[in-house]
Amino acid sequence: MTTIELGDVTLTRVLYLDAAIDPDAVGLTPDEVRSVSWGSPVWAEDGRVRAASCAWVVSAGARRVVIDPSGNLDDILHDPASTGAHQAAYRAAFEAAGIPIESIDTVLLSHIESIGLTVVRSGEGWQRFFPNAQVLISDTAKTDFVEHTPPGDLGAAFDALFTANLIDTFTDRDEIVPGLWAKWTGMHNPGHCAFHIGTQATFVGHLAVSPLHLATGPCPPQHADPAGVWRWLQATMADGRILVGSLWPTPGALRYADDAFEPVGR
Repeated sequence: MTTIELGDVTLTRVLYLDAAIDPDAVGLTPDEVRSVSWGSPVWAEDGRVRAASCAWVVSAGARRVVIDPSGNLDDILHDPASTGAHQAAYRAAFEAAGIPIESIDTVLLSHIESIGLTVVRSGEGWQRFFPNAQVLISDTAKTDFVEHTPPGDLGAAFDALFTANLIDTFTDRDEIVPGLWAKWTGMHNPGHCAFHIGTQATFVGHLAVSPLHLATGPCPPQHADPAGVWRWLQATMADGRILVGSLWPTPGALRYADDAFEPVGR
């Protein structure tokens, strides 16, 4: 578990698993992975990329917001034969972190691309994993979903949330909770947003699926506007912020300072 204190806001990372995966999954090659001198051993391993299934929780006063919980693991989390075991294990991980799932009031998504723990299978349908949480997406993400509803489980899961009135929207620069505000970015997909905590930290969403994307340049397999993403990443990391990734391996955050990238919260 990683904990980062930022004034009145606390970031807590609830970990399910870390793993080394084929770099093609994040749009990189083994040679590109090995070219990043600071990548191994924290962020990479022998030409493979390290990644995580995890969830970041932002605690601000009485509010608890979980950001992008365990995205891009849908085939595993929602396999009918094993979903119950994964749900139980994740529930236990939140309990161990001192954050029972019932205490989460908001699921905040940077974009719609996977189901993750936003909802989970319940028989033939879907139910909230965080039973007291409303889901928040950008107004642009909602518009894109309505106009281009994805097929299969992803579309069905979010349709269930919309039908139950469990999704609200925010606009660019809205404050989600005190100290946490949204910044529409697009570039990865039309509805994509980053989230800033003052001038101290930024959740990059999928603009950097791996920390290695901070060094490897534009990544056409990952983004609608790879050059725009690269410019955004360079400008953001130059501010000296803590950068946080929803799929990054332990500790899940880093800072660029003095021409070096250093893990934060390890």
